[in-house]
Amino acid sequence: MQRSLSLTLWGVAAAGCLAACGGDDARLPPLFEPRPECMGESIVPLAGQHQQLISFLEIGDLADGFDLDGDGRPDNKLAGVGALARDAIQESLDEYDILIPLEMFDFATPAADSCVKFALYLGVYKLDLDEDGEETAVDGGDCNDHDPNIPGVEIPGNGKDDDCDGLADEAEDGTPSTDTADADQDGQTIADGDCDDTNPMVKRGMAEICGDGLDNDCDGVADRTTNELGVVTACNPYDATPDTIYMDPRGLDSQGRPLIAFTSGEVTSTPNGLQLTAGPSLFQVSVPVTDGIELTLKITGTQVEADVVMVDGRVAAMNGRLGGVIDAVTADTIRGLDVPEISLTPENSLLDAVFANVLGPLLALPALPPGHPHAGCRTPDIDVDRDGLEAFCDKNLDGDPMTQQVDTCIDGDGTVIEDRVVNGVLVQCTEAVDSAGRKRFVDGISVELNFATAPANLVQP
Repeated sequence: MQRSLSLTLWGVAAAGCLAACGGDDARLPPLFEPRPECMGESIVPLAGQHQQLISFLEIGDLADGFDLDGDGRPDNKLAGVGALARDAIQESLDEYDILIPLEMFDFATPAADSCVKFALYLGVYKLDLDEDGEETAVDGGDCNDHDPNIPGVEIPGNGKDDDCDGLADEAEDGTPSTDTADADQDGQTIADGDCDDTNPMVKRGMAEICGDGLDNDCDGVADRTTNELGVVTACNPYDATPDTIYMDPRGLDSQGRPLIAFTSGEVTSTPNGLQLTAGPSLFQVSVPVTDGIELTLKITGTQVEADVVMVDGRVAAMNGRLGGVIDAVTADTIRGLDVPEISLTPENSLLDAVFANVLGPLLALPALPPGHPHAGCRTPDIDVDRDGLEAFCDKNLDGDPMTQQVDTCIDGDGTVIEDRVVNGVLVQCTEAVDSAGRKRFVDGISVELNFATAPANLVQP
């Protein structure tokens, strides 16, 4: 799961400009100025229209990127790891590790509209209502979310599938039970395949009931049915049949407002149909990881384009594009991941992997040339604060990818900040601010994500 999430979460001025773009007083306005909110309905969670769920997500190709810096060329540096990340992202979706619902506002009737708003949330589909540590809706998960003793060791004679193998009361060696009684009077005995003879809503051949926490069809998992090819055929939140998605409070701020909101979108009529455009804005989502780790993915300057389509009478999005910048500060806060493929250890950050390790060359990030005081330090591709591209590196390169960490940050105006220890606490150079209290190191790596949505029903937990 950590590998999947870490690869899912990775959302050019000349290097010589580093020392030639002025100081704090000469700063230009930031590259991304949010558009003011358009006049229309306010965003109130669950009070909008056209509830959806992101059903497809991948890092796009270079040509898919938005022109973020206005040079006439698409920007998507992370395209270099798109193929590497594709399977991992799909795994995260298939296992419901990342669920991103979407809700539209001020858009009751799908048509051209100069003011369309939408919010994105964090969703929950797997459940653990009996608090036994096992979740429903995934292969190998809980087959009875009403009994904290299941899954466990099979108990012959109790009429239940205690070990979630799709059988009730089998012998220790796996031999199926020969019990021909029908205690729950559902027309099927344990010998014929009933895996819970205490509940008439469970038996082999029964249609799976999504969200009830029971293995209705006796395939060994509750709230999910998979065919012999591994395709989810029932309780699939990504198909055209809307499923119930619970809202995760971590997708809202302390006032109950969505952390991700686009308040100045527009839907236009094109020869190919309706198209939604929105941004720039902030895309931010917190993703829970195992062992108490929670990662926050933030993409600044986020722009969105998508085709608005109808799916069985419900609004959805197709051919979606979401692009922006993963800035240095955000990349340095993404820690706790273990990805051997890119020499990323739990002690290092994503910033370390990008600028002090193997991802920099893989993404073809420019390096400062020989003779430069900080030769070898790599620069991102988007100058967000417009004072010249920043650069980051490990000043103590020792050739060991397991110990390479960014400890030196060079601002676009030439100011050099190094990691330092203050009162026994290590302060990362990315935490530095300028004389006006603004974050110095906000330049970053461009990213573009292709996406689509499916209809969904959103509810409070």
